[in-house]
Amino acid sequence: MTELSIEPRRKPGHFEIALDPRITDPSALRVSFVILLDGDLVMSPEHLGVAYMASTLREAGFTCEIREAEHDQHEKAIAGVLEFAPRLVCFTLMSLNVPSCLAFCERLRAELPDVVIACGGPAGTFTGTDILRANPFADLVAVGEGEPIILDLAQRLALGESVEDCPGIAYRADDGSLRQNPARPLVHNLEALPYPARDQLIAHGNKLEYVRVSTSRGCVARCTFCSAPNLGNRVQAGKAWRGVGAEHVLDELETLVREHRFRTFDIIDSTFEDPDGGRVGKKRVRAIAQGILDRGLDIFYNVCMRAENWSDDDHDLLDLLVRSGLEKVNIGIESGVAEELLLWEKRATVEDNVRVIRLLREHGIYLAMGFIPFHPYATVETLTQNAEFLRAHAGHNLRRLTERLEVYPGTSIAKRMSEDGLLGERYQSTLDPYDYTFVDERVQRLAVHFASLYNNDDYHERGVLTEQSAVFEFETFNVVVQTFVSRMYRRFHHLPGVVELLERFKDFLHVTRQEMGQANHAFFMDNLDDVLADRLDPAKRIRQLEDVERRFRACIDRIRTEQLRIGMAAHRLGVDITEISSSLPEVTGGGAPRSYNGGAPTW
Repeated sequence: MTELSIEPRRKPGHFEIALDPRITDPSALRVSFVILLDGDLVMSPEHLGVAYMASTLREAGFTCEIREAEHDQHEKAIAGVLEFAPRLVCFTLMSLNVPSCLAFCERLRAELPDVVIACGGPAGTFTGTDILRANPFADLVAVGEGEPIILDLAQRLALGESVEDCPGIAYRADDGSLRQNPARPLVHNLEALPYPARDQLIAHGNKLEYVRVSTSRGCVARCTFCSAPNLGNRVQAGKAWRGVGAEHVLDELETLVREHRFRTFDIIDSTFEDPDGGRVGKKRVRAIAQGILDRGLDIFYNVCMRAENWSDDDHDLLDLLVRSGLEKVNIGIESGVAEELLLWEKRATVEDNVRVIRLLREHGIYLAMGFIPFHPYATVETLTQNAEFLRAHAGHNLRRLTERLEVYPGTSIAKRMSEDGLLGERYQSTLDPYDYTFVDERVQRLAVHFASLYNNDDYHERGVLTEQSAVFEFETFNVVVQTFVSRMYRRFHHLPGVVELLERFKDFLHVTRQEMGQANHAFFMDNLDDVLADRLDPAKRIRQLEDVERRFRACIDRIRTEQLRIGMAAHRLGVDITEISSSLPEVTGGGAPRSYNGGAPTW
């Protein structure tokens, strides 16, 4: 009797890196990934989506590069692309860099008329053929996760085959029409992907502000303003949330520490404690934190969390996370008004937000707060309530008081605003995230006024940061100061006198931030009163620009002076500040440096 050979059935979203045997020299196909460095407060340029696609292609044998293009400095990048001579050039699009991509593609097409130009990213995923309509120089748009698409495209181009039946793309047909193919399923097993390429880290001499790490994809929430793949906006079939195991995460972290001598990481998961924010998710989080300690990895890291997932039952886990290196958490607080939390479909309540702010403060973890006081449906009352909330809770960063909603494609709020006739014409053609009107004209005038108080027209018109005012510098400086404190505690708490010194510095910072919060609240209410009384004055705006710059600059100088004093005093107590830098010290003739795990050498 003949036995039948039955191959096991593959799950939807199965992915493996397999090369078509007809491709004898994959290295002959060259792919250039261009990263457009537009955006707000991007402390690290590293782009993990591109890094994963590059490593996927390289594992299959293709030749690819990752090239950065700074805002308004495209000529150098274009010259580099021309020298690389790619067959395929790829761009990852967010709302803010759509106009920049158009300008780059026009210049590139003039120099390389036969090159294939592909766009992807969140904007590509949610707009598809609209991107092709707005950018006549692009040939196709990737819709969804990039690794399977880029591998398929590269093989088709290597074989000279048509890409028109490639799943997961929108494209220009031979007759000039715009078409979009069905999306592929989400990659089911993320551990099938190679670790991301670290070209950008290497290009910056292994010296970035932080290195990005992804331990999961997707989100089980459905925030109405968010374009990250979540329960409310998926375009691909498959699980909304997928994660990798703790050992896989730890192996990647250990590789980065040992090969690049780098130790400050930004874990970019939409929510670190997913898939449920409870027992299952926190078990995985605990395993990662404990594994960092068990392996003696001397690292620092940031994560994103959701407010409703954390309570006073989690003190021990938060302690473990801090001991393993957690120093900053990003949480979308978004509002101190219950009705607005419903508008955003947040699962957290105002009480949840207040509680998590307290928990993080108690554990010395810096809170990077998402907050959206200005949006089309905001009222004078909600603005006032939010200003009072921030005065009581982390109001030292002025931008939290004045932040405007950025409208992204694929979001529920964009659909609602379109139905209400609030989206402008520019949004349809350029995805300008600020091209909308407010229901209350007074709120709109105040939003525009506040936006113009920082930086130049690039920022307050398009959200692109090309200069840095003291308001922005204070925001990033404040994070650096806070991590200075948390790292000093973690590393040198055992030295006599250090804890007392840091406690005095913490008290100084708390008082300084409280004073800034009060001043910001008064500044905000003064401007709100001017709008309500219809007395916004151009001359006063100029004075305010100068006053804001002066106030924040003076605060930075005051904190920096005190930090230097604390640093010198700590040095006299035996502290070596180099031990808390982002990069590890180089190995010298005296042997490998020691890493902190209770004092034992781990190298």
